[in-house]
Amino acid sequence: MSTIVVSTLALSATPALAQEKRSEVADMTAAISRDLGLSPEQVKLTAEQQARAIAIDERLQKELGDQIAGTYFDAKSGQLIVNLTDRSLLETVKGAGATPRLVQNNLKQLGLALNALGGPDTSPEKREVIKSQSQFAALSIDPISNTVKITATKEQAGAAREAIAKYGDLVSVETIDELPEPTVNFLDGGDGYNGNNCSAGFNLRNPSTGAKFLLTAGHCLSKGDWVTGQGGVFFGTTLESWFPSYDDALVRNQNTGYWIQGPWFDSNPSNGAFHSFSGMTDSPVGTIVCKAGIKTKFTCGFITAKNEDVTYSTGETIFDMTRHSACVEPGDSGGSVLSYIGGRFRAEGVTSGARLRRDGDGIRRCLSKFGEQNVSWAFPVVDSMAYYGPKYGATLW
Repeated sequence: MSTIVVSTLALSATPALAQEKRSEVADMTAAISRDLGLSPEQVKLTAEQQARAIAIDERLQKELGDQIAGTYFDAKSGQLIVNLTDRSLLETVKGAGATPRLVQNNLKQLGLALNALGGPDTSPEKREVIKSQSQFAALSIDPISNTVKITATKEQAGAAREAIAKYGDLVSVETIDELPEPTVNFLDGGDGYNGNNCSAGFNLRNPSTGAKFLLTAGHCLSKGDWVTGQGGVFFGTTLESWFPSYDDALVRNQNTGYWIQGPWFDSNPSNGAFHSFSGMTDSPVGTIVCKAGIKTKFTCGFITAKNEDVTYSTGETIFDMTRHSACVEPGDSGGSVLSYIGGRFRAEGVTSGARLRRDGDGIRRCLSKFGEQNVSWAFPVVDSMAYYGPKYGATLW
């Protein structure tokens, strides 16, 4: 009988003796302090402020819906900023505890421009693979600039200029050198697949039947693929895999006598001490997220865009992704991305890809290794659970 040191195990866990005692990490603020330049006191304060901001955001999204032109968390003030085009809603937002901000473009205008530029309407409950019509590396509605943000390579600059000429202040443009990449290691003939090729995301279960699952990235697996953990031990079979359009996969644990799962992630994959997560979030721009992955371990950053449509160097487009600034490199794909709210971690997404650059040895590295801000993406857990939850009775423990 064996147990697992951590729950993000199917691709990266280490079996141990059943009687071995587990010791949960008590404090994870050191990694956040390291990556974001915050003192432990600032990390604690920001986590409390974010917990309040997310609760207010959820309430206002339900009450006001499309009357809001975007929201984001402002780390300097510790406030949720709510974009409005209707002055009559200023006091409503203030009364909820947020800071209103009058902007020029409403959500309908931005959404129409986004769709015209190639961003389709997608539903997490009913899935179908959609061919992207976008000419750009990425598209999203940016609440800070109150625009549809176009991410374009130099080759796409002409199309970006045409978009500015057509839509004016509705769009803004950032330029990049190369298209982003999914962060799975390249697989050549004879290479192993599950041996640290990708990282595990979140453990799920069906509380009624006891069935257990692993949520990871869709581009790591195909339906029917076998998954093995550390040491080549069989974990289970891939039930579903979605990529492109989406980027998630669900694996059934068919070796429960060996692999023990729970609401945990590894703080130093593999073989590091574990830490718990509780529930899930769909956090606004500006909030802290951290990711666990086999290549770059545990790194942290800020959410910098939501619901972004991203086209990778391989030509596939994934919709509604979350952009963040934690370091991500090949091998981290599928790993846990977590928000840090009120001193607790919550599931936010699974790692999908990043903008990468080659170092002097030709190795693809995250941008912070070259003194730049990281650009990474995760597929949102809320979208995955909206689909897999009802279909398989799966919950985040």
